[in-house]
Amino acid sequence: MSNEIKRNNWSRFLKKFNSANQYRHTALSVRHDKNKADSIEMGPFIGVTLSKKGRFIDGIQFLTGGWDINAVAKPVITIKDPSQIVLEKDKDGRDYHLRVRSNDGTEARLQLNGEPQIEQGRTVVEKVAYSMFENRGYGHGDDMSDWYEAEQKVRQVEISLTR
Repeated sequence: MSNEIKRNNWSRFLKKFNSANQYRHTALSVRHDKNKADSIEMGPFIGVTLSKKGRFIDGIQFLTGGWDINAVAKPVITIKDPSQIVLEKDKDGRDYHLRVRSNDGTEARLQLNGEPQIEQGRTVVEKVAYSMFENRGYGHGDDMSDWYEAEQKVRQVEISLTR
């Protein structure tokens, strides 16, 4: 079953989509022309968000978990000048594919597999906490505060993408 999302509902739809699908296993492919699609490596799936210039939507970003305290959600690709978002569900009614098309014909296709894997969120927290440890010059003694701060940063990103 396929459902095109109306442009005026994109922001609300993406927040709901992210809430249901954060940390699911994904595969992302991008087709720049009719014959060739490139597969793009994704880490832990964090979400999809609108990229805006003022009130104008100039792109849609696919985000993965980053390892840097300043980039917990790292853009994998941005589809510029988007024209269409289509959600496909499987026979059980679960989100299966998200397609984003641009006015120039580029299409990103996110395939979603399985259930959300909460341990992927933990992996992001671990990597961010380790990044903080590295930034401190590998100074020991602050591991618990690093962990708590990393958890807070990751949680803030999750909330910003789902509410």
